[in-house]
Amino acid sequence: MAKLDMDGPFDLKDTVIDQKINADLIGNFALGFVNENGKFVVKVVGRSDGNLNREIKSARRRYSGGLLSKIMGKSSNLDKFKFSIADNAQSAFQVEQRAFESFGGEKKLLNKGLPTPPR
Repeated sequence: MAKLDMDGPFDLKDTVIDQKINADLIGNFALGFVNENGKFVVKVVGRSDGNLNREIKSARRRYSGGLLSKIMGKSSNLDKFKFSIADNAQSAFQVEQRAFESFGGEKKLLNKGLPTPPR
């Protein structure tokens, strides 16, 4: 059974993200929802090499589909997030790789493509 070692889940809203995460942090995140059994279901994994707050907000916009998708009835059910802080970009990349593989990669996650190493 795949497991995240992250804080949360929290509501995927700007006010909550701002309350929980300082802008200049390196770290990892997962976006998803809580199912009827109370289990957090991971749909997106990612990382930030310098601004975790901004990256979570950006990922929410990318993977939630935006207003047009909601109008067309195709909005995702991403409404929760988890996160963890990393010491450096390389360790965040390693966590992202493990999570990507553990939660099914491109077959099960909404992520497009493999995690890329830090620059």
